[in-house]
Amino acid sequence: MIKVLSKEEMMNFIKSHSRYQIAQATGISEQTLANYVKGRTDIGGMSFDKVIKITQYYNSLNR
Repeated sequence: MIKVLSKEEMMNFIKSHSRYQIAQATGISEQTLANYVKGRTDIGGMSFDKVIKITQYYNSLNR
């Protein structure tokens, strides 16, 4: 079972890492990631699929 990142952890990760690298690793567009950071899109409404992809990428960096 995977433990997903909280909204705060997710936002901190996206803000503190290259959106380009996150986009390349997850398939989520840089624009979508920028919209979360800039508050144009509520990160709480992120699809579960995206949450899983970002969590998996986060975990791969923190092993």
